[in-house]
Amino acid sequence: MKSRTKSYILVALGVLITLSILTSWFISTITFERSHGGPDFYAISKEVSLNDTIDVANDYNLSIYLPSELPDNLELTAIYLRNWSFLAIVVYSADGNKDYKTAEFVIEIVPVESSPTYDELKTDAEESEYKIALEINGWPVFINEKAYAGGNVETREKWGNWLLLADVWIVEVRYGLVAPTLNTDDLIKVVECMSLVTL
Repeated sequence: MKSRTKSYILVALGVLITLSILTSWFISTITFERSHGGPDFYAISKEVSLNDTIDVANDYNLSIYLPSELPDNLELTAIYLRNWSFLAIVVYSADGNKDYKTAEFVIEIVPVESSPTYDELKTDAEESEYKIALEINGWPVFINEKAYAGGNVETREKWGNWLLLADVWIVEVRYGLVAPTLNTDDLIKVVECMSLVTL
């Protein structure tokens, strides 16, 4: 009887220690995320091929649009995908850079329930000399010529505090285009040549 009681106590002690470790890890993770603006996307995603991205997008009934032409010898170098709630980051570079924080051109792909209208974007754009509302190929487009680079130290160290950004809404998906090396006219041309990607 004593042996059995001793076994129960050891098991209970093991469970308590495990719970204590997990609780401590969880609290430290939450504290880190709150103080550093959330977890690094590398920690919650995996690098995948374009075909894999399209396959997963199909599972979510999403259509994916990407530029058919890019300036400055930019080429697709990496795609990072969070599968459990679709979010993809597509990285383009002229020198093989696969880091979404420092590459020359990046597209974030996020499903949305609804898209703003051109008129709504135009109202927002009128509040700043750096913001432009457009309608391209029937898609609402919002360009910010002086967007803050955000919490990524690597991004700010390479490109400075301000970036050229565009948001494009196409068929219930928002495309966030980060283009630190392009000018506004080039970025508009990139949006104009975005097209449906199929396998």
